[in-house]
Amino acid sequence: MIFRRPCYYDKFNCTADKCTDNCCIGWEICIDKNTAAFYKSVSGDFGVRLKENINTDDEPSFILKDERCPFLNNNNLCDIIINLGENALCQICRDHPRWFEWYGNEKEGGIGLSCKEGARLILTEESFADYFESEADEEPDEDFDEAAYRFLLNVREGIFDILCDDKLVFTDKANSILDLCRKAEAKLNGVNEISPFTFNFEAELKKALPVLAQTEPIDEKWITKFKKLQAKNPDLKPDKDDEKYLTRIFAYFVWRYFLTAVFDYCVTEKIRLALFSVTVIYALYNSNEKKCFASLLKSAVLYSKQMEYSRENLDIFFSLY
Repeated sequence: MIFRRPCYYDKFNCTADKCTDNCCIGWEICIDKNTAAFYKSVSGDFGVRLKENINTDDEPSFILKDERCPFLNNNNLCDIIINLGENALCQICRDHPRWFEWYGNEKEGGIGLSCKEGARLILTEESFADYFESEADEEPDEDFDEAAYRFLLNVREGIFDILCDDKLVFTDKANSILDLCRKAEAKLNGVNEISPFTFNFEAELKKALPVLAQTEPIDEKWITKFKKLQAKNPDLKPDKDDEKYLTRIFAYFVWRYFLTAVFDYCVTEKIRLALFSVTVIYALYNSNEKKCFASLLKSAVLYSKQMEYSRENLDIFFSLY
């Protein structure tokens, strides 16, 4: 199997105790069955501690203490790694913030925007359209539309060609990509035309706000930021530096979601998710009193947690757009 990932993927390293937005705080941490069985077999004092801090439900997870994983110590380091080694981590802890998708005999992956260090890489990578391929020892999925996948791969190459065109401003890039994807969806579904949709920041934000209002807040930070966004009328006129960052964020959402259209043939839906996401992140950033790279980074991370890592909130988007 071929494993394909963006150029920044292999640059990622967890910042561990130096992280100011620790993924071991505030998240339910589910434990896969193989790891849960291994934890039950661990003996000694640490084995007792493992058993005391894992619930016994059908889907085991760590019992959080004050929203913290019980194995995140006072130095914000993982006691499981310290006592048992990194290979003893459960699947979600080994993978996060990496994500994966499987397409027949090919696998794609990336780094999630919800991680502060991952977001920093996504926002600063100049070669955002480049990727690496290597062999992965996994079995292919035989039940797969290979022809549609190859078609969508070519369309995605066209999308990245447009994103890399420095002569175009972001709005023009977005509308060229929408036009390309409308034609691709029509061809994929064997219809003559897909209804046109024109992008601009102001109209997109106006439509996005009532959708966001229906989502379930992931934490207090989101509630505070969203209220501030609702109360303001942020200026969404990107300068040259803003355009650079917005293009990279858009490229991330294309990389992560576009090829999943092979499962439902809803091509433009994936682009509209990318444009919705870019708009909301940019609006959150512009609702801040202080506008700087750190502020943009925080806005991207907060949005990703609220929307990407809540299946229910993503479903609200797809049902309303």
